[in-house]
Amino acid sequence: MRVQFHLPLLTYPDPSSFALIQNAIDFARRQEAQLHVSVFEVKIPRVSPPFPPIVDVDKMSADAERSSRACATALIETVRDYAHKADQAAAISSFEATEPLVGDRIAEISRIYDLSIMETSPITSSVIERVLFQSGRPLLLFPADNCCGRIDTVAIAWDGSATLARALTGARAFLDNASKAVLISVTDDKAIDADLRDRFATLIRAGGLAVEIVDAQSQGTPVAAKIQSVAAESRADLLITGGFGHSRLRELILGGVTRSLLNGLEVPVLLCH
Repeated sequence: MRVQFHLPLLTYPDPSSFALIQNAIDFARRQEAQLHVSVFEVKIPRVSPPFPPIVDVDKMSADAERSSRACATALIETVRDYAHKADQAAAISSFEATEPLVGDRIAEISRIYDLSIMETSPITSSVIERVLFQSGRPLLLFPADNCCGRIDTVAIAWDGSATLARALTGARAFLDNASKAVLISVTDDKAIDADLRDRFATLIRAGGLAVEIVDAQSQGTPVAAKIQSVAAESRADLLITGGFGHSRLRELILGGVTRSLLNGLEVPVLLCH
């Protein structure tokens, strides 16, 4: 059975980029996966203000929905064009979702696919978090300007956590097709079970992967930045990490590696919560 990838495309308040479409199509082609594209048009709930509005709220809502439909049409045409040029099949479906519940709807639909593909931007961060928390599936995030290529070297942000274990399960296909894995541990951020990491390295080395283990220290640098720096130095094509290992409240208050990645992604990253 072929792997099934999901590409949700947003139309409001800003549409998903054409670069994301190109990356997803190329990624699916290289992984020999079936790509399913979901385009989401928004419906704006009508409200009755308790006092006469200064602006025409109904007109603003209608204009937003009209713009969303126009963006959906443009995105669908772009998917068809890119897919045709890449000789990659892409199944396209359109959905309506009410603001602000678009992320919840995307998460629901994402549950039936092996992997969803999105891009990072300040506007999409809340949608990304909903998909990551609620879909139960891995999420592949591209930086806005990344161009997808062959995944040969995979970096793994090793901390021995349950969320990383789930991400590794979702990344099995990429590990099978890679030739090298780099296990990156930031040792001054949290305690690392080196014996467990070494056992994992032995397992994947026996499976045919070359393995490199890197112990790094953040020394005041954000952990996410340090991990990405090491991944870049290792010429990694993909970074695998767990997503939001702590509670949402703690991550919101204290920050965390996942949130830092979402706000400053430099390499494609596969996350799973």
